Amino acid sequence: MRNPYVSFLQAFGILLVAAGHAFPTDGHDGLLYRWIYSFHMPLWVFLSGYLLRYTAPAAAPGTCPLAGIRFGGRGGFLDKKVRRLLVPYFVISTLVFLPKVWLSRWAVKPVELSWEAYAEMLLVPSKNVIVYYWFLPTIFILLTGTVLFAKLLGRFRFGGRVPLWVWLLAALAAAVFNPLAGVTWLNLGGVVKFAFFFVLGIVYCTRQGDIDRSLQLGAPWPTIGWGATSVFLTVTGYGHLNPLFASLTAVCGILFALSLGHACLRAGFRFFAPLDGATYAIFLFSWFPQSALRVLLYDYGHFSPWIGVPLSTLAGMVLPWLVWKGLQYGKRWPAGRAAAGLLGQ
Repeated sequence: MRNPYVSFLQAFGILLVAAGHAFPTDGHDGLLYRWIYSFHMPLWVFLSGYLLRYTAPAAAPGTCPLAGIRFGGRGGFLDKKVRRLLVPYFVISTLVFLPKVWLSRWAVKPVELSWEAYAEMLLVPSKNVIVYYWFLPTIFILLTGTVLFAKLLGRFRFGGRVPLWVWLLAALAAAVFNPLAGVTWLNLGGVVKFAFFFVLGIVYCTRQGDIDRSLQLGAPWPTIGWGATSVFLTVTGYGHLNPLFASLTAVCGILFALSLGHACLRAGFRFFAPLDGATYAIFLFSWFPQSALRVLLYDYGHFSPWIGVPLSTLAGMVLPWLVWKGLQYGKRWPAGRAAAGLLGQ
């Protein structure tokens, strides 16, 4: 059974992703762009941590629920995450590699034709032909690494004895004093950077009722307050002073999204309902129409971002949604199911 609260947050998050990718390359100094980028990917990592804890089996007191997840074997956690995350990462990146080489004259990041460049774009996610696919191996490592770590601690009967706030502070300290900063291979530096938001999602899922009540999430003033705080930190530049301020700014944005989600559901708003189940497909496929529109709208048409951003955002949402609907329909046949599986659907 789908969680409508999570579905709203996923839809809101993918809207931010599509809008963030809709800006021209010379429009990255704008307030809206900087505000979106202050928290939209931390929000997605947060949701991944939340869902990991949400789907974990029940556990006895003093034990970690994540240790009870079946990891290996066909249909196990590792198998599912490889199919969901790494297979489309490899398949789509490979399919796009040659076309992007041929079209490099219009690309923001040109690609050379060589085996070294091909291997590098798979092993160094920041150099992938679809640059925001860095998220896929990053979240794969966070998900599988966390479950393996929980199982290791469980063997020593240690997993459920350390309070969650200790893990959260440890993850924040690692993000601030990132020992792997600058390590781009498999985006290991990014894994450490985003681990804090992943653990934060686990903590929120575990203590959601208490957190929602204490912060009054969903009430008008907290929603406005967290949103205004994140905007203020973005405008003043405090959010970029150092990794600690950047993390706290992202937390304010995440709290705004959480409060907005509660407020919209309480009010009965369901405008994101058509996106339920489609957000991952939108993430995977939105690059295609938005990259084409970047060239047409900005490079050739010289459109203002006031026109280009809404058009590109709409195309980045609607066209991938149609592809997703087509893949769902195609699952009626073996070939359709195979195609959908290769594309993570």
